[in-house]
Amino acid sequence: MHTFSIRAVSADNPKSEVTPGARMADDPAVPALGVILALGLASAAPPAKAAPRYPLRPLELVVALVEDPDFPPLDEQVVQVALRSAEAEFARRFDVPAPRFVVRYRFEAKRFIDIYAHPRDPACKEAFAARYKGTGTKELAAHREEAMKFLKKWPLESLKGFVNPEDRAQIRSYDDIYALYARRYVAQIDTIKRLRTPAGTPLLEPERSYERSFVAWLCALKTQSDFDVLVTNTFIVSDLLTEPHPHSVFGKAKIGGIATQSPHRTALAGEALLATTFGIDTTIPELNELNGKVPSLEERARLLGAYLLAHEIAHSVFGIPDVFDHPAGCLMTSRPGATYLDGLKELDAHPTPCPKCRPYVEARAAYEKGLTELEAGHAAAASQAFLRSVQLTPEHFHGGRRRRLAAVTMASSKAQAAMGQEQRALRYARLAVKLDPASDAAQTHLAALEAPTLAPGAPVIEASRTTSTATTARPGKPSGG
Repeated sequence: MHTFSIRAVSADNPKSEVTPGARMADDPAVPALGVILALGLASAAPPAKAAPRYPLRPLELVVALVEDPDFPPLDEQVVQVALRSAEAEFARRFDVPAPRFVVRYRFEAKRFIDIYAHPRDPACKEAFAARYKGTGTKELAAHREEAMKFLKKWPLESLKGFVNPEDRAQIRSYDDIYALYARRYVAQIDTIKRLRTPAGTPLLEPERSYERSFVAWLCALKTQSDFDVLVTNTFIVSDLLTEPHPHSVFGKAKIGGIATQSPHRTALAGEALLATTFGIDTTIPELNELNGKVPSLEERARLLGAYLLAHEIAHSVFGIPDVFDHPAGCLMTSRPGATYLDGLKELDAHPTPCPKCRPYVEARAAYEKGLTELEAGHAAAASQAFLRSVQLTPEHFHGGRRRRLAAVTMASSKAQAAMGQEQRALRYARLAVKLDPASDAAQTHLAALEAPTLAPGAPVIEASRTTSTATTARPGKPSGG
């Protein structure tokens, strides 16, 4: 089997780095993989279009592989085919250029969490305080207000779809849905605590460890600065009590993918994402997503790539949230009671882009057009593109609409400054900071505009910002599912 070339681990290099080079898919040492790519993915995606409808900027994403030794190891062929599948599916679903994944790092899971997820880190402290530790419904009550606010992002009728049919008649208010969530979630976690890994160890011990905690993985993604995508094989429990994602907490209480803030990374505009193979590869009946079916290599790869990774990229790039009311075949849909295999079959049956996702894509395309025009010196055209992006950006937005609008408004400020509209540029810069006070970029831009103009020949004294992004970033609006 083909293996990655790994840099030796030392005290100064706690992570293993994959030597950059040709993609495995192009490596003649892996003939079976070439056949899979040539034949297996032919059914997954049509030939790439010469000119996508929305010509976004090239996107290269650095990948880290994180393995938990208590579970079946990541299959390198599956991972590489999955990455190619995610590239193709993302391009097809949104009519945009395909991103490119580059695998560079490899970690052991416990070591990874030890390095990046620290409960006392100011960037993570609030989320860790809301982590479920397995003690029962009283623990949930302390976070009821925030959880109710989160659940109210969805119509009550949509939330009813996650409830067993025999319970739906009792759901008349959000209070009712919360009460059912509290009972069902606690019971599901108690069930998970009784399960064992293939290695014979406890699957979950929330009272003793946060190694398989959604909160811990959110923290790790937020504080790291090396990669944009994590692929792991571990089990991750849904345990952030302030954000009870319906498709998770009314389901198996596990996480299949994450897209959340990662302020040190720029490829996804300050976000990073994760997908886990656990639900695909586990033999634990209560948590398997394939209804007991043994998947082929191609199915495993497409579930990881086309179904999970492409979905998470769309959260970060376009801001499309998890939706329950889009047409059949929408990549962003999380249908009540549907398994991964159900979802993949629905995608294959409806291969065209989702019309309800189009405003998100057009808003992003307008923003990127504005950036391109601004770099080319066409400030007026840039300003018009930024205005269109603001107008198109939907209200229900992954990561928070204000955060995306802040980025567009800051870019608009730069366009106004380039046109000599200094007061308007300053007004836009202040609005960007108001929209997203945690944005170092917006704060720095505003400070530059507010600095007094120096007389010719006067000495320049540069102020340095000492506050780190990791410690000032507010808790994000992650997606987990």
